[in-house]
Amino acid sequence: MDEAREKYLQGKLTEVERKAFEGNLSVEEQQELAFELGIRDGIESKERLELRTKVESFEKKARPVRKINPTYIGIAASLFLVASVAFFLTRQEESLFSEYYKPYPNYELTSVRGEQNINGREKAYQAYDEGEYEAAITAFGTLNSLSAPDYFFRGICLIEMNKEALALTDMEQVLRMKDEDYSEAATWYTALIYVKMSDNKSAIPLLESLESGNSEIAANSKKLLSEL
Repeated sequence: MDEAREKYLQGKLTEVERKAFEGNLSVEEQQELAFELGIRDGIESKERLELRTKVESFEKKARPVRKINPTYIGIAASLFLVASVAFFLTRQEESLFSEYYKPYPNYELTSVRGEQNINGREKAYQAYDEGEYEAAITAFGTLNSLSAPDYFFRGICLIEMNKEALALTDMEQVLRMKDEDYSEAATWYTALIYVKMSDNKSAIPLLESLESGNSEIAANSKKLLSEL
């Protein structure tokens, strides 16, 4: 009887077994079972409610609604704008550099192509004429001392190798040596290096110092100034 009673309370009896069990109950036993079933249902309902509440609470915590601070949006937009402008200006200045830059012709030292017995300086200028700029830099590096033209043409090689900072050092050395033949050209290339490096503040005074002459460099300086 106790086993059947427990199965009845747990709802584990078949329909036939349930009817047979209920048919053997007295009125008092029926009331006791009804009371116990009510208590159990109440407990189970409460437990289910608590469990559902916990699950819903967990889901809310697991999926928080993230609010983005409007200040951060403004900062991000400003940074994007600054980066875009900087990128545009850099591309514009690189374009200007490409428009005005060309290697300086070698009038300093010429050599016969294929000549075997040549010294280090001749090797450097021959490599320059052939567009072998890295080889020219290496050859200049073997010389015991460099003249103003040597610094100048090595600077051009460095520009071709996209080593602007080193090229700037060589061009500035030419200017310090005050070589009459290469000072104007060195000033021009120094200004171009600054333009490529997006340093127009340094480029403009150099270009202004060149624009008053009658040479091709003067004409190009004046034109470039109008575009900066």
